[in-house]
Amino acid sequence: MAFDSSFLGLPVELSQISSTLKALWDTPEQRTRACLLNLVVLCQGTQNLAANTELIAKFVRNHACRAILVGDAPAEKNPKASAWIQAHCHMTKAGAQEICSEQITMLAEGLSQTTVANMIMANLDYDLPLNLWWQGELPPNTDSPLWQRVDRLILDSLDWQDPTEDLKRASQIRERFGKRLALADLNWTRTLSFRQALAISFDSPLILNELNKIEHLEIQHAPNARLTALLLAGWFAAQLSWEVTGKTDGSVHFLSPSGGEINCTLIESPGDALSAVTVRSAKSSLSLRREPGSNLLEAREESSAGTSFVHFPAGCSELTGLLSEEMMPSTQHKIYLKTLGTLQALLS
Repeated sequence: MAFDSSFLGLPVELSQISSTLKALWDTPEQRTRACLLNLVVLCQGTQNLAANTELIAKFVRNHACRAILVGDAPAEKNPKASAWIQAHCHMTKAGAQEICSEQITMLAEGLSQTTVANMIMANLDYDLPLNLWWQGELPPNTDSPLWQRVDRLILDSLDWQDPTEDLKRASQIRERFGKRLALADLNWTRTLSFRQALAISFDSPLILNELNKIEHLEIQHAPNARLTALLLAGWFAAQLSWEVTGKTDGSVHFLSPSGGEINCTLIESPGDALSAVTVRSAKSSLSLRREPGSNLLEAREESSAGTSFVHFPAGCSELTGLLSEEMMPSTQHKIYLKTLGTLQALLS
């Protein structure tokens, strides 16, 4: 069946993208082009182009950018490239004029990685940083000139079919280009609200005293989100200097610096990627739970002082919200990089 490209906007020759975009804005209409960054979204095939176009339309409402959406597909006959342009516009709060961001869509059929990279770089706004969201499996070849231009590489390890291999490739990219390239994982961002709530909860003196006496960790996760749960377990281990001592299908075992054994149980449960976390010591417990559809995390603390309940923001689990969180200027990934060392041990 022929590919329906009607949602991608105006068809245009690759060599005419720049001039056609310029003509798009040379109109008397009350609208303004805004651009603060380059966002390149690279997906496999054509099946995700529609969903990514919808995501970009939502994303640019808060992050004006030049978006370049690339579909990398095999060629039915001869290798070829096709392109489309469109604008995503929204009214300012005052309603005086439209603010617009550009989207360039390119379909690369049977083209080499180098050719695709050159197509992308020829259409960047070169004065602005480049954020590349590589969807799906990472490429085994890191020789593409594109990597040398990327400021932030965005991944989503939830989609990895072979986490061990993809983590290895991500580490190779970071080692080779790490001085200029920041590594961001949307799956790590999924754990943010739980990490923040846990950190705040352990500010309580009674709970804080038990931090180095944890005996059991239980994480409930969606059936497809085991790696999300392992990232959270890895965060605990990296921050508390736990050593991985063993693992089975449903649990992981750690050893604390003081010699205490910690058992981490991973439980599949319907709902969001993460739905509940429980931390137990001999004298206390802390549980965080997010009910389906709720925008709050409920924390239950049990200690010698009794039982108390606190609520925390649950954060956004939609891709647009996760991507927006990654674009915040204060976003740091030092703890994530520290966690990756433990994650490698959990996957090996």
